Amino acid sequence: MDGPGTLSWDEFLIDAKSLVRVSNEISDSWELRGDERAPGQAYLCRKAKTFISSNLASALSGIYPQGLENYKIVDDPFEAKKVEDCPMCTEHHVLWSMSYGVPVLYFNAWISDFPGVNAVTVESIQNLVQQGVGYNELSQAMHPIEGTTFLQFHPCLSGELIQNTSMSKNKLVSWLSTVAPCALNLKLDPKYFNLTLEGNGKG
Repeated sequence: MDGPGTLSWDEFLIDAKSLVRVSNEISDSWELRGDERAPGQAYLCRKAKTFISSNLASALSGIYPQGLENYKIVDDPFEAKKVEDCPMCTEHHVLWSMSYGVPVLYFNAWISDFPGVNAVTVESIQNLVQQGVGYNELSQAMHPIEGTTFLQFHPCLSGELIQNTSMSKNKLVSWLSTVAPCALNLKLDPKYFNLTLEGNGKG
């Protein structure tokens, strides 16, 4: 599939490798996994552990206490000094959809010290955040490479976002910066945005 709202497999790989290069420079944990020779069989992956307020942890577990608007996510685990702060493990994957010709964001989160324990559900996220890009398109889906269940933003949304990044030198980063706030506060370091201006080192 080709067009203004798409990203080819070769473009995806070039943009992804540029993102990983910057990630390595700033120790941000993004890596490229899988078989790069087969379209759609390699993907970006980032795992992280943060600490969140007990109110947010309760909401993501399906309980909605008073004062939920005061939730916070602490990026540095060493900053979590309050007893009521709870650990949260997250895993974000960016894949390429052969059918749609766009990147697709998959993610999982667990209110726990360990991935796989006390998973966050689609319903809890949708109840917590009723507005913002992508939440109406969030669903549970099977990871096409790993074969496990993830939360997924439907690729139909990505086409429009990619089309709006036509001037970007790294459309993958521009797209990811748009959908990241909807994936449990996935943040991109400002250094990634240099890629959207300066190109991908294609020579």
